Amino acid sequence: MSNPDKDQGHAEGLRDVLIAEAMRILETDGLEALSLRAVARAAKVSHAAPYRHFADKDALLAAVSACGFLALAEAMEAAAAGIDDPFRRRSRIGIAYVRYALDHPARYRLMFGPTIAGKRRFPELVEAGERSFRRCRQMMTDVAGPAERADEALIERRAIAIWSLVHGLASLLIDDTVTLPGPDDLAIDERISAVLRIAP
Repeated sequence: MSNPDKDQGHAEGLRDVLIAEAMRILETDGLEALSLRAVARAAKVSHAAPYRHFADKDALLAAVSACGFLALAEAMEAAAAGIDDPFRRRSRIGIAYVRYALDHPARYRLMFGPTIAGKRRFPELVEAGERSFRRCRQMMTDVAGPAERADEALIERRAIAIWSLVHGLASLLIDDTVTLPGPDDLAIDERISAVLRIAP
């Protein structure tokens, strides 16, 4: 019988396997069930194998969060693709953001919550988060007038404002704190869009 640790422990793809298993555990069993041992068990490697790729649990969680931010950025980019009207594009990006949170609540809470201590220790996580914010900032640049585009500080403030709006809405919805207004037969995307229309 082959030794899974020997077969997979040094494989280049093991890190991705461990992250994928961590995401699966997070979303099916919750953060409390996620540990390096649990991930090793799910990946069918020794308990020591994850330490070849992650110094500790925080490093694993940071990698999972980074993947989450990249997936969020990709969702927003996909939502914007092929839409010429900047205001409609902004709406679609905002909807994509909120839908991502609703579809992956445990992952979303990990990405933005306090679980990982000292997030800036992890360059991969920082870069992934910044990519998502750059998408938001570009969105505000697209809807700005020529004079406004020259004011980088203004664009930055608007990007933070719209990010705060979609993040706040997403957080309220996944925590079941608010209910989106509108008729029962109104699609959730339309309800989200109606709320986002108040954005500057």
